[in-house]
Amino acid sequence: MNVRLVLILAVLVFIVLVLVIGVRTVVRWLRIHYPRRANAILAGLGVIVIGTGVLVVLEMTDQPTFRPNDLITLQEPVVAKTIAADRQSRVGTCVVDLREHLGVLEVDIEAAALRVLVESNNSSEPVFCPIGQEVIVPVAWLRRLTVTHRQDNIEVP
Repeated sequence: MNVRLVLILAVLVFIVLVLVIGVRTVVRWLRIHYPRRANAILAGLGVIVIGTGVLVVLEMTDQPTFRPNDLITLQEPVVAKTIAADRQSRVGTCVVDLREHLGVLEVDIEAAALRVLVESNNSSEPVFCPIGQEVIVPVAWLRRLTVTHRQDNIEVP
């Protein structure tokens, strides 16, 4: 067995043991000093702990979902990788500026990246992505954004 794994498990068991002893001590202290209100205090603490746990789980899983044809409006600049047109051309990087728009072309779940089309951008300097350029943006780099789910082209009779 791996020595590192054994040490990590031993530390985790020790931490859990200390937490259990601490919780038992607090419950015992409450029952001794506040015998009439101990159950209400413990119930209130339990509700607070459960509510905090639910909020933490909701915050951790609150990720935007992307699908093709979505419009992303950036709230902060993002660096994107350009897509090479052929094997001889280089893959470079360019910047998509604040409050600019990206249209999602493809979602690559395995690479955690989006292939997007730059729909608007500040193109005054060469470091900015030109409008109409297809680029790849890792999802981890998209922190502050707004996602608009656009409908597919619908024919009206």
